[in-house]
Amino acid sequence: MVDLKEFGIDELILAHTPDETLIAHSFMTNIYFEKIKEAKKLDDLIDKLLFNLDSKYIELIKEMLNNTIYLHDIGKINPYFQANKMNNQAFEEYKGSSISSEHSLYSKIEFIKYFEKYIDSNITNRKEKDKLKFILYNFSYHISKHHGKLSIFEEYDEKCISFFHHIKKYEINPFEFYILNKLLFSLLISSDYYATTDYMADLPTNNFGVIKDKQKIINKFEDYKIVKNIRQNENLVGINILRSKMFLEAEKNLLENLDKNIFYLEAPTGSGKTLSSINLAMKLLEEKNINKIFYVFPFNTLVEQTKKQLENIFADVLNIEVINSITPIKEKTDSQQEDMESKYQESYMNRLFFHNELILTTHISFFNILFGTTKEDNFPLWQLANSVIILDEIQSYDNKLWSYMIKFFSIYAKALNMKIVIMSATLPKLDNLIDNEENKNIFEELIKNKDEYFQSVYFKNRVEIDFSLLEEYKNTDYDILIEKLDEEKGKYSKIVFEFIKKDSAREFFEKIEDDSRFRSFEIFELSGDDNKATREHVINKIKNEKSLKIILIATQVIEAGVDIDMDLGFKDISTIDSEEQFIGRINRSCLKLENEYKPKVYFFNKDEENKIYKEDNRIEDNLRKKEFRKVLLDKNFESFYKGVFKRIKRNDAKIEDGILGNFDKFIEKVQRLNYKEIQEKMKLINTQSFRLYFPFKLDISEYVIEEFKDKKKITEYLDAEGNLDGKLVWNQFEQLNDIKNYAQKEIKRSELNSLMQFFTFNITKYSNKQSLPYYDYICGAYYLVSNYENFIKNGKFNRKAYQEKSKDIFW
Repeated sequence: MVDLKEFGIDELILAHTPDETLIAHSFMTNIYFEKIKEAKKLDDLIDKLLFNLDSKYIELIKEMLNNTIYLHDIGKINPYFQANKMNNQAFEEYKGSSISSEHSLYSKIEFIKYFEKYIDSNITNRKEKDKLKFILYNFSYHISKHHGKLSIFEEYDEKCISFFHHIKKYEINPFEFYILNKLLFSLLISSDYYATTDYMADLPTNNFGVIKDKQKIINKFEDYKIVKNIRQNENLVGINILRSKMFLEAEKNLLENLDKNIFYLEAPTGSGKTLSSINLAMKLLEEKNINKIFYVFPFNTLVEQTKKQLENIFADVLNIEVINSITPIKEKTDSQQEDMESKYQESYMNRLFFHNELILTTHISFFNILFGTTKEDNFPLWQLANSVIILDEIQSYDNKLWSYMIKFFSIYAKALNMKIVIMSATLPKLDNLIDNEENKNIFEELIKNKDEYFQSVYFKNRVEIDFSLLEEYKNTDYDILIEKLDEEKGKYSKIVFEFIKKDSAREFFEKIEDDSRFRSFEIFELSGDDNKATREHVINKIKNEKSLKIILIATQVIEAGVDIDMDLGFKDISTIDSEEQFIGRINRSCLKLENEYKPKVYFFNKDEENKIYKEDNRIEDNLRKKEFRKVLLDKNFESFYKGVFKRIKRNDAKIEDGILGNFDKFIEKVQRLNYKEIQEKMKLINTQSFRLYFPFKLDISEYVIEEFKDKKKITEYLDAEGNLDGKLVWNQFEQLNDIKNYAQKEIKRSELNSLMQFFTFNITKYSNKQSLPYYDYICGAYYLVSNYENFIKNGKFNRKAYQEKSKDIFW
């Protein structure tokens, strides 16, 4: 490491308090850098990235990288910083000056001067010198941003113009260099945070949430009853025989291809993908440096379901944590810290840095880590290294991003030794969008004999598919559906309708709700305008009350992440993979094959799918075309995706303005380290939306969900009758800024978020010319609507009534 004395740093220079010197903080930051590298086994990964960057000068570049972290605060030698920020008596003469007390920019200047001098003195080849300075400036950029966020490197310094004029001659892999820089930023801000917290709060960090006792966890999994049955080939009948074969085939192909990084697990709905993916994670955990597991989902409902299954398997041997926008931060109960402030800080840091062995999170959170620019986005990036990443329902990603994300996935996986398992019942082989053979070679399919499973009676034939409504009617109106329902109602007890528009679902629900022909059924509606309590209440009724006759009217919210098993389904057509997801809700258990009336799905055409799915590359090939009815019947999704990939490649090649242009333009953004536009491009959700908050009262007596189990935790939010009072929750939300301790405030905020979800509904605008919707006032990201009586009925948002009041237009 560089000698700090060369910068004139001595024991008089302070870092954060009158008691902590800059020397002490620099050393402590470096200690945590070493701790992180040791815990996550990063040294070899960093060395490989630097070798690929420039094998000749790897030691010099490594010295620059290490000192980026060690010297990140050297700008604090600024006497005006010492006088005005630190109240350092040794610099009293500089007190009150208008000269800047800034330290981050001063730090990067000193850092550049030091290494630029070395490069100029020791490197004679102009090309090599320019390349090293380009790397130096990139590293120094993170010093300048360690109290802010990443933005546009090209605007960082006037020398960048010269760098980018010659960038192609540097022969740098742009994606690898982007990842190296993101990793460096993550390591810098994390090491700095740990060091500061260690000193300021007397709270050292030694547990980074990596898996240490691998064998204990693996043994626990192998002791799970279902796994033992599979291993011993016992108690396997019917569909479980196929599930067992798939489990073992995926395992076998994984073990034969451990040198690969990305694995496809394509298996039919109901085939046990979750258990199989956990088994794959256990096998990958046996690899030398693998020490953490991430399970990533498109929806929070899937997160909760899988958490219950994981806790059932691993009990107390694996530290499992959900990290998303609606799950409260788990407060430490086993902390050795005696004061509450330290306990709050430790709990907050566990969430901030993903200090858990197995993390359950969402696609949005995962993409924020990979492509985000804020410190909060980047803190846990290093945790992905040497980890298993299970990505569920990959097809739910915006397919306009497929080319971009699979390119990034392939290089992230190689660079950080991420073992990625991508799984779905309708799995697009995204490596077909990559032209580079080197990157394609890291992919492996784990189920080779797909026909054996997809064509089996348990999967292909477990549901009868009926296209007659598509044949007979160009557009199916409600009366036709009602007549067909009346015709079928005597044969089935669990019936589900899916519409692709909320308004259509609501209108159909209202038409049959009071229809005397269906009085023997309980009729429910589920859409994005239902909160978690309502959704889980309906699902629990369907699952647990076997003799109950139910008609469920829903939108796409039931396609994935909703564990229901219905007898008869009706679906408005959309995309082929969406149709397959819906079929997966019918005879899910495969136990009704011998019933008098075979489980059945009718497809119909009600609303224009092109208007809903707009630029979706999948929508052109749908059930309007007879050849794609055969694709669905034969489960031949590979042929369906060939057409989708052609359209994606064609659209990727189009020249357009801005970052939404073609793939080559995107590569240029990566090459020029335009972090801001890369983040914008890789956002999974780009719609402009508003969160409306309605402070009504919710009767929670009939809801059996996690948030309401412990009444002691929510007592302060209950009214005299025991209802969850949205106004009481809102009052606490407004008072968040009264909490001075930042960690305590964030813990309280996460607690409130978990309750506010029951009173919050999103609206989406698609025109900037439209006025803001009707509301009382804004607090944080929420729009409070106090006069909600006309908009809320039984906890459900009446979108149409709100639309009439606000004169807004919604999806």
